Amino acid sequence: MIIIPFLLIGALSLTSGHALAQAKHGHAHEHGKGKLELTIESGRAIGNMKLPLEALVGFERAPKTEAETNAINTMNQKLQNPGAFFVANNDAECSPKLISSTIVRDQAGKHADLDYQFDLNCAKIGSLKQLRIGLFSEYKRLKEIRVESVGPWGQKSATAERDSSTVNF
Repeated sequence: MIIIPFLLIGALSLTSGHALAQAKHGHAHEHGKGKLELTIESGRAIGNMKLPLEALVGFERAPKTEAETNAINTMNQKLQNPGAFFVANNDAECSPKLISSTIVRDQAGKHADLDYQFDLNCAKIGSLKQLRIGLFSEYKRLKEIRVESVGPWGQKSATAERDSSTVNF
């Protein structure tokens, strides 16, 4: 019983340190690592993903060359089809569609993330058991995506990586 307060103090210290680091830099992310929040309710699975732009195009600042502008345009074009990158098990009969794809830059213009939102719109949402994330084969700098899901099964957390890109619910 005495250990709990010490654990709580330790957790608060870690959280405060992270908050201070984020406040100091104004933007916090880890290159190559993203986060996907998946919410399943009312026959829909809504995904909210945040990835460092560097993992997708190799830089975060505003493009300076025609090649960099083309890299951003190509990325935007590919991400128009979430079904190419987020594949649910066939039993769920999902039809992915893009909700939004936005590049968000920090105030200094040095760091940027892609905020990406999609809807799986599944005919049999109760059959949704897994999601394969196909971004790893297209974007070699992407190392892992932390997936936090909430659905009929409760809350789950998993990490998708290049060698294990399927998340089970």
